[in-house]
Amino acid sequence: MIRNLPVLLLSILSAFAAGCGGSARLGAPAGFAHVEGRYDDRVASPRGVVIGARAEKNDPKANLDFWAEAIDLRLRAQGWTPEETKAIKSARGLAGTSLRYARVDGARTSRYWASVFVTDARVVLVEAGGDQRDFDAAKEQVETTIASVVVD
Repeated sequence: MIRNLPVLLLSILSAFAAGCGGSARLGAPAGFAHVEGRYDDRVASPRGVVIGARAEKNDPKANLDFWAEAIDLRLRAQGWTPEETKAIKSARGLAGTSLRYARVDGARTSRYWASVFVTDARVVLVEAGGDQRDFDAAKEQVETTIASVVVD
């Protein structure tokens, strides 16, 4: 598991406006369980792959491209190497962008995906991270969980 994952996720979320913006929920795939955390919802595998979701007010009011670029710039500044940017859709048809990164720390490589969805009222961030080997083995479950996001 990424050692500073909670710090990383909280620092990215600080890019969003403060205040309650609603609630985001995730489906827990086989092999994952809902766990406590500083998110609207969070699931984790026994091997340390963690997926968290949070909804905030879309303030400043901006579109998907704006929020995806803001998140990308912050992650690059924190030393994450971009691997792929991909257009995605939630199971309910909400368009989003998945930003996918890696970082090498000695002999260890970590994966981190930040997927953002935007409506007129909300910005929803679904973050997933973990050790490369464990994350890659759970890739299909991670993608399914990201797509499962529901915003109240």
